[in-house]
Amino acid sequence: MPFRPELALTRLQLAELLLEHYPKEKSEALEHLDFAINEFREMKMQPSLERALRHKDILKA
Repeated sequence: MPFRPELALTRLQLAELLLEHYPKEKSEALEHLDFAINEFREMKMQPSLERALRHKDILKA
């Protein structure tokens, strides 16, 4: 996919939006986060990966 980084960043931003403004959509947000985390790991996008993982840690607390 030619726009793989942009897709992963978009899914992260969508997850952030859902978590902040639509807490009832937590499961959908988690799906977007999981997708983004996997993509960031494969593309070695460390700053974005850390940003996404922070949200996962917040959700576990």
